[in-house]
Amino acid sequence: MNGTPNPDSFFRAGDRVVELKFHRCLWSGRFTENSPLAIAECASQRVLRTEIDVRAVRDGEFVVLHDDRFDRVTDATGLVRDATAVEAARARFKDGSHPLLFSEAVELIAAHEYPRHIELDLKDLAPYTRPQAEAIARAVQPLKERGHFSCPADWNLRRLLAVDPTILVSLNPHCYIDTELDDEVRLPSGAYGYRDAHPLARQRVSSTADYLRDRFGGIMRLVPGVLEAHLRVEMFERILDDGVADVAEIFHSLGIKVDVWTLDAGKPGWRERLARIAAAGVDIVTTNTARELATAARGFA
Repeated sequence: MNGTPNPDSFFRAGDRVVELKFHRCLWSGRFTENSPLAIAECASQRVLRTEIDVRAVRDGEFVVLHDDRFDRVTDATGLVRDATAVEAARARFKDGSHPLLFSEAVELIAAHEYPRHIELDLKDLAPYTRPQAEAIARAVQPLKERGHFSCPADWNLRRLLAVDPTILVSLNPHCYIDTELDDEVRLPSGAYGYRDAHPLARQRVSSTADYLRDRFGGIMRLVPGVLEAHLRVEMFERILDDGVADVAEIFHSLGIKVDVWTLDAGKPGWRERLARIAAAGVDIVTTNTARELATAARGFA
């Protein structure tokens, strides 16, 4: 077996390596996001880092799907949370394969050398029950050294760690601070121009940089042992626009890597945006178009 990582799954920014995360395991675009065919393709192409989405279904199982409904990517309809595991697995993706239960996805990924790192993105904000947390912790064991759970719902990450404190976790601070209004998390506008309900956001009493250091420092400590922070690319760029050039260092000083999501080729100014965030010290860029980003990044040197 050729153990060399695919050169289109990372690039160099000066003396640093920036890894490209394949969003929903999309490599060539031939297969449906999160499908077993897409997952297998990432393994065969030896990509360093991928991401899949995980949702709870009605009977306590979990299925690998991004949306809260089946409609967009499968031939089934309705809410994922209303289906049983059997019903969810019976749906058919547009590439002809079927959605995987989380335990099945873990087995498929664990059977291959690649990807080396995989983000297991938990989509549910509703608090997990103890049996649900135990089921997830049990299912991830074959992939435990390579997979980490991410979620904006810090309470669910803590529930997993209560079951197994050695599980790897990362956190999206979206529930506490962001730049956009979200339907699920309706944060008010704060004095610094960010959406934030914290008392520090009520009025300007310090520099924007100090405010963000205080906020991110507190948020990232809500879950012990966080490995990565996941920031929307627009959020990261806004912080740079506010003159906080060392935003990545806020997280690095806590021992946390920075992942920005999602930057795709074809979006306005994407090459310039990629060069800017790479120069600002990010560790990971999540994308649906990794090969195009890797090619563009080779011209930065």
